[in-house]
Amino acid sequence: MLSKLEQFTEACAKLDKRGIVMHEKRCLRKRHLHSSCLRCSSVCPSGAITCSEGLALLAEKCSGCGACTSVCPSGALSAKLPSNKELRSLIALHVERSGAVAFACEAYLKAHPAERQRAIAVQCIARCEESILVDAVLRGATSVSILNASCVDCLQNKLCFLVQTMADTANRLLECWKYPVVIALTQKIPEKIKPLPIMESEATGMSRRAFLTAFKRKSESLFTQVLPEIILGTADKQPDTNTELMNPMEESKYLPDKWCSLVNSLKKLKTTAISTGFHSSLWGDIHIADSCNGCGACAEACPTAAIVIRNQDNLCSISLDTSRCTQCGLCKDICCCESIKIISTVDLDAMLAQTPRVLSEKRQEEIDHLLEPLEQRMARLLGCVVKN
Repeated sequence: MLSKLEQFTEACAKLDKRGIVMHEKRCLRKRHLHSSCLRCSSVCPSGAITCSEGLALLAEKCSGCGACTSVCPSGALSAKLPSNKELRSLIALHVERSGAVAFACEAYLKAHPAERQRAIAVQCIARCEESILVDAVLRGATSVSILNASCVDCLQNKLCFLVQTMADTANRLLECWKYPVVIALTQKIPEKIKPLPIMESEATGMSRRAFLTAFKRKSESLFTQVLPEIILGTADKQPDTNTELMNPMEESKYLPDKWCSLVNSLKKLKTTAISTGFHSSLWGDIHIADSCNGCGACAEACPTAAIVIRNQDNLCSISLDTSRCTQCGLCKDICCCESIKIISTVDLDAMLAQTPRVLSEKRQEEIDHLLEPLEQRMARLLGCVVKN
């Protein structure tokens, strides 16, 4: 009887979006139609994500691997089974007990049930993005193992390259602070990792009372959200209580947890980084050419508030906070003057200082001269001559 209850609760959990939360308004394609970002759909191994004019997640196809959440530069997708907060709590427990951490996918743990208490379970190792790995090392882990033993026979094995890239990036980042290379993809859990103590509820199985309590707590979410979405085909669409049409450009700015966590973790280090440029897909530096007309569209569109425009004393300045630039590319995509160049190499000390750097300064008369008159712009776009 109890095993059936456990199976039922596990099935209910699988219905709940496979652990992926979608924040459609944060999607770059939703913010601006000129966005070229296709990172989530490109990395998704099951074709569960489409982003033609916005973000759509097909729950019935989603495997819950979490690769999309690891690469999304705007926080439009996040994972909840487990969440980043839960992962960090588990990391702390394993570091305290063994001084080391191992991540393993559900496929591996089902094949090796005796290892479940020795590893941190994730749906897929693609969830092991840089901020999680760096957090483990900074908490004191002498080794961080990512088990890829089950990847060979997995339909999601194309994600191995992504996982290796994230591990390498985390290692290189920590090397800048002279940390040893301790993050690696491995075939088995290191012997030094001890199993976490088994909770009483886990040892005896789920009681009827525990099941009913959990079911009561989750029933509202299950029956009012998950089932209607499956039946009516409205997965991942929440009711909008605001009847006013909002300009996507006016959406609030948001820095994803991945970048917040990385910056906050690295800022706690007392030593300074090696003074060399750090090349990665994490942060970007921006250069603005003289052809910039100071329109400010890049600052308005920037989803993380990395770019800021200020007008004071007849002077217009555009500044960049590198620590908030996620290389989403939206500023470059929408620049009508093609004045923006994004560079993947940043100075870590300058980035962690979080002091905005002025990219461009122009007086109002220069901007007025560079701005294209409306009638000329319409003529260019429509391919016709505008007569007065």
